[in-house]
Parts: sequence; C-alpha cells; structure tokens
Amino acid sequence: MPMTINENNQAVLDYSLTCNDVDGHSVTRLTTYENLVQEAAGMHATMREIGIFQLQKIDRTWVIARSRMEIFHYGGWPQDVKVLTWPYDSTGFNCPRHVECADSTGRPLFTCETKWAVINFKTGRPVRASEINSALQTPPKEMQGECVFPNLGEEDDRCQSIIARYIPQIHYLDTDLNRHVNNLSYFSWCQDALPDEFRDEYKPALVDVRWIKQCYRHDNLTVIVRAADKDELKNEEPKLWFDIMRTEESGAQTKVFDAWMVWKRRSVLC
Repeated sequence: MPMTINENNQAVLDYSLTCNDVDGHSVTRLTTYENLVQEAAGMHATMREIGIFQLQKIDRTWVIARSRMEIFHYGGWPQDVKVLTWPYDSTGFNCPRHVECADSTGRPLFTCETKWAVINFKTGRPVRASEINSALQTPPKEMQGECVFPNLGEEDDRCQSIIARYIPQIHYLDTDLNRHVNNLSYFSWCQDALPDEFRDEYKPALVDVRWIKQCYRHDNLTVIVRAADKDELKNEEPKLWFDIMRTEESGAQTKVFDAWMVWKRRSVLC
C-alpha cells in the first residue's frame, strides 16, 4: 500500500481490494473501510516519525476514541481505491483526523471523521496533543475543514427496545500490537449480533462509534442491540444502537463501547 504526502501535508494511500476484503455477496466489508481509516492514519503518523513503533520506545501509543463514518457506496473485488487523509489542528488531548476514500473513477465511497489521542501506556494518561500536532504537520487552516461530532444522547435515550444480545468470543488474533483488543473487532461483534437474513438485505450507511474502555483477551463481553421500535429491523432504514458491556470480576457492568448505526438496503449502497 504505497503512501505519499502532497504539498498540502495530506497523505494519499493507494489500495487494491483483495478477496478477503469482501463479504459473501462480493461486496466490501464495513471492517475493510474502517481498516483503511486506521491504516491511513497509522502510515501517515509513521512517515512523520510518530507512529506506534516510534511512540512505544518512549512508553506511548496511539488510541482512537471516536469515529463517524458516512458510507456512500460499497464496492467489490477486484477494485482499486484511493484514500486521502489529513490531521486537523489538535485541541487539548484530542488529535482529530479526516479520512475520505474514492474508487478509481473518483466515485466517493466514504468520508470519516476520527478523534485520536496519544497515551502513556504505563500510566494510562493522555499526552497533550500540541507536540503531536507539530510533528504531524497539519494542512493550511483553510484546507482543513471542520471536524464535528454530534451529541448522540437523544438517540441513546430513544432506543429502549432490546432487539438482540450477543456474547462474542475474543480470539487470539483480536488483540494487536497495542496489547489490547483491536478496534476493528468491535465492528464485527456488532454486526454478528444481528440476524444473517437482515445482513443479507442491509449494510451500514452511517456508523458513529465511541471506544470508551480498552478491552483485553479474557474479558467477558456482551453486545446489546437497542432500537426505538421492537420491529426496527423491518424498517426501510433501520436505526440501531449498540452497547458493548464488560462483566467485571465483582459482577458490575462497565460500558466499553457504543455505536449508532443507520442501515440501508444493499440495493441502495452497492
């Protein structure tokens, strides 16, 4: 996956989809798009000498706190795509980043706003983002755009009907070089909580997620899917809320992740 950085400090990543990047309908997986977001961010940071391996030498690492992806089209295999990404000016502990992707004809596939932080993995505390901002070299202010994350409290409150529960098995390869569960596994678990028949008909069009707590290999997790309507899966554009809860040794429940997803029919998105 070759990456270049243009004169505006924007990173450009070229990627060819593989047969492992698509589902049983030969349509790109949600996790493929989410992985491209992570890869673009990680490679860009590495090229600026502040990637995970460089940070680990000083007991630091990157973590992602929130991501909001709007999907316009799911492609398939084989297909070449181009990813464009740049960091926004940081604020406090937050290092926001924009990512967008298009196919070889220029057709937009998705846009994604993300919020990252650098933490000291010995203390678990975030690091001030100002030094990170300087190393990443943000584009000119007029080219950055605006990174906005809406408050989803209203959607959370409205979704009171539990429509599914699912207990994921955390496998060895769900963990990554940050020594915790990889961010992509959460997307897979949310989708696995839904019936196969539903997934045959629908794909996510809007995916807004928060990683709240880090999870580890032997955690006891439960995915809870909620909606405003108990028959939400039958609607034309189902709107679903996902909570992933961890059962602590004491028996207490801790929310580690949540997500708001709007789904559309495959015939619309593919």
